[in-house]
Amino acid sequence: MFLFPFLVFAQIDNRSFYFQNERLSFSDSAKKNQRKLYIEANYFGFLRNREYFETIADGYTLFGSQFLTKLSYSSDSTLKISAGVFLRKDFGNEGLRQIQPYFQFLYRKNKHKFIFGNLEGNLQHSLIEPLFNFENIINRRLENGVQYKFLSKKTSLDTWIDWVTMIYPYSDFDEELHFGLSTEHQVYDSEKWRATFPLQFTAIHRGGQINTTDTPLVTIFNAAIGNTITYYLDRSKEKKPRLKHIKTQLYGTFFLDNSSIPSFEFENGTGIYANVEFATRKHQFMISYWRGQEFVAPLGGDIYSSVSRIFDPNTENQPLRNLIVCRVLTNFSIPNIAKDEANIIFRLAPFYNLETQELNFSAGLYATFSTMFLLRNFRN
Repeated sequence: MFLFPFLVFAQIDNRSFYFQNERLSFSDSAKKNQRKLYIEANYFGFLRNREYFETIADGYTLFGSQFLTKLSYSSDSTLKISAGVFLRKDFGNEGLRQIQPYFQFLYRKNKHKFIFGNLEGNLQHSLIEPLFNFENIINRRLENGVQYKFLSKKTSLDTWIDWVTMIYPYSDFDEELHFGLSTEHQVYDSEKWRATFPLQFTAIHRGGQINTTDTPLVTIFNAAIGNTITYYLDRSKEKKPRLKHIKTQLYGTFFLDNSSIPSFEFENGTGIYANVEFATRKHQFMISYWRGQEFVAPLGGDIYSSVSRIFDPNTENQPLRNLIVCRVLTNFSIPNIAKDEANIIFRLAPFYNLETQELNFSAGLYATFSTMFLLRNFRN
């Protein structure tokens, strides 16, 4: 990493996909002697098309809508309890793809946040794509478990347990848990430069002691570590230059299969993930390079895996993945609507495999809307 003096953190900006109401309805400006009862509503429309022709991942289209509505009660600025329902509708399907309940206990005090129930998860973990698949926001939007977050001026930390599958006595399937840690520490900050050290870790466990299956215990680890620097052309809010900042990124990634019987053809592997990004107020253009040697991340993006994810046992794996990825990301604001409330987002990501000399691409169009309706104020 010392060979690259201008390495910076260039993680894709996914903030438009967050449940924005967490910030709108739970602000520090709330009066301590006032309690609130309100309804929150979140809409997410998605159209994602993958034109993949390699033997490593399938090409398909995801097209539909998600809607989350919840009733929330907040006690001043520290405690919020929510209950609601999450719906997913795939176009071309007469029924609903998903109907899930939503429950959350959220306590926030100063720099600390504790969450029980539905997590502030998915893309909000800020994991890089080789460790976390962007499509999880469509295929598995909600995470359930326990989470602790810490945020100060120089350090951010997010650690969580996501309980994916619960077992009971004599269940004929395995339990599944996901563990994660995402942290970043700032070591330098000025008007033009910002330097940080990010560290990310994920783990998957499958097994159980009270079920009836005899499948082997599965334990898989992934990690990423990098050195980051950001160069800002102008950080003032008054001026709005066309080019906001220039970023680059270099990560070393790691894979280890510690299962009782190996789950994949490869038991360990490594990868290098590097980005260069040019960003304006509304647009991002990013060029990425990925070189993975026998790297597998079950939670990560499909194109970064050395093990094929096509549903065909005869498909060959690719021990070496050598890719160049280009990304164009655009956020369209809606006139007279706050940016936190509604966005239309377009993304295009072609990638070229330097080993097979094949060109593939994915494209996406998304719409987000978040709002809240105050029902009643209460005094202590």
